Amino acid sequence: MEINIEIELIKKFLLISGVSILCGILIGLEREVKHKPAGLKTITLVTVGSAIFTFISKYGFSGSAVDSSRVASQIVNGIGFLGAGTIIRSGLKIKGLTTAATLWIAASIGMVIGAERILEGILGSLIIFFAITILRALEKLLYEKLGIFYIKVKYNLESTQDNLDYQLIFEEVKNKLHEIKIEILETIEIKDGLILKLKGSKNKLKSELNKKLKSEHYNIKLYELKEF
Repeated sequence: MEINIEIELIKKFLLISGVSILCGILIGLEREVKHKPAGLKTITLVTVGSAIFTFISKYGFSGSAVDSSRVASQIVNGIGFLGAGTIIRSGLKIKGLTTAATLWIAASIGMVIGAERILEGILGSLIIFFAITILRALEKLLYEKLGIFYIKVKYNLESTQDNLDYQLIFEEVKNKLHEIKIEILETIEIKDGLILKLKGSKNKLKSELNKKLKSEHYNIKLYELKEF
């Protein structure tokens, strides 16, 4: 079987793959920093995958009956399933909507790049990055006004006890926060600890909580996050 190698097509493919990786990284940075379920790798893969699907729909099929827009519509459907997987409902609270929206917009950027609109794809990624950055700054100002802030609770495990009950540790953290009238708005699990979105007095947290979170089995260290 004769293999037909089209050098120009390969160059185009490598270009759209490389640009989509860079754009995916740019969009995914903010999600990765916030330890969200869909972080840097996921968003980059979504961007690259969308670009490749769009590219192959343009060059991979031939014939007058071929409708390349059908592939694009299936990309949108597929992203809907991925986005739904990041949305979690807990009581009256819904988490993951921003992550789902980021996946959706990353796929759209990938499709733009896959359609060989390289400049538009790069400009779109930059616009998204700056929009997220500006919105995060506005959110920070609003949170400061409302008394909302984030902390990282790091379990510094220095105990000889092998099987510590992390759920029990978290329950103790919650109880101590409740004692000093600080409300937990959101909980994000990370390696050996938690990130908590809190509402209350920062000064009270610093002065009282560190004294309370002591145990013979573990030592909890608190870190205030400047940006999250």
